[in-house]
Amino acid sequence: MPRVQIVEKHNTSARRLVMRGHNGKLYSYLVMHDAGLGDTRREERVLQLLRMLNHYLTKQKETSRRFLYYTVPRVVAVSPQQRLVEDNPSSLSLLDIFKSMSTTQPYDDCIEHYYQRLANIQNQGTQANIQMLLDIFLEVQQNYCQSDILKNWATLTYASPTDYWTFRKMLTLQLSLSCLAEYVLHLTRLNPDMMYIHQDSGLLNASYFKFDVDDKKGELVSNRPVPFRLTPNFVELMTDIGKNGPLTASIMATARCFNQPNNKVQAILRAILRDEMITSYKKKLEDELSADRDEISGDIIISMVTKAVNSIMHRLNSLANFDGTDNKVSTIVSAASSVDNLCRMDPAWYPWL
Repeated sequence: MPRVQIVEKHNTSARRLVMRGHNGKLYSYLVMHDAGLGDTRREERVLQLLRMLNHYLTKQKETSRRFLYYTVPRVVAVSPQQRLVEDNPSSLSLLDIFKSMSTTQPYDDCIEHYYQRLANIQNQGTQANIQMLLDIFLEVQQNYCQSDILKNWATLTYASPTDYWTFRKMLTLQLSLSCLAEYVLHLTRLNPDMMYIHQDSGLLNASYFKFDVDDKKGELVSNRPVPFRLTPNFVELMTDIGKNGPLTASIMATARCFNQPNNKVQAILRAILRDEMITSYKKKLEDELSADRDEISGDIIISMVTKAVNSIMHRLNSLANFDGTDNKVSTIVSAASSVDNLCRMDPAWYPWL
């Protein structure tokens, strides 16, 4: 009989079923009750896309030798409101790591301090500019969330230098895949409670990743202060050598891998984005209380899908091309780790973590 455990994951309390397969291995699945059915299907579309892209990563020499492979959990839909999600008992979210290392003060004091400083500035009758946001960011980073939290946690968890080096290398490679997916595919911002780090292997998987679609315009959102999540704690862990070396090289190798079979990747994107755009278009018609919301124009959907695919392929092509030292990959990596850009992000995103 399978063992049943009550655990806290994915911002909820869920039952974990531990079952033994026919091969003798133990498999853990979380029983998730999802209230928002639409968001669940949107997440599963992204997981399906990443699972398809893994096929090309294993066939290419440069990505295969770096062990670049998306960690995609298996998802089994049991009912419209219930599903089984594959779980690794040793996985921890980035927010859980921050909570465990914040022993002297509540972990959300950094957000409270941010809004208090912002309220004080607005009470003086002035609007917060970039310099003020930067000062608040540095205050929070110095007093509440230092840049070496993740590094200290890894040092305590992996006492052996070999284990620490292996974990850091694997996490850097996995983070490069996550950065590429978030930037190229126009996915939603990666919050710390969405990032799950596997302590036994260094693998990284993201939960509740969805396409960032503007429902009013039916387009992929592309205006964000930072292209992807590369916050100070990750930079401190992997060091500048890791950021400008393995991370940048892995992003470029993955982009070239997806850019070579052009028609195949575009065909997959069209199939996945078609369902996404239909869902977005239906939601727009429902918000407008349109009488003919059951009738969906095929030409409009084709135009929306084509525009989205072209936007994704444009970003992919820009990363795959190498034009000397000042290439596109180095530019977006610098932009993602720049404090001037991070200070403009929503504090709920924990830009200092």
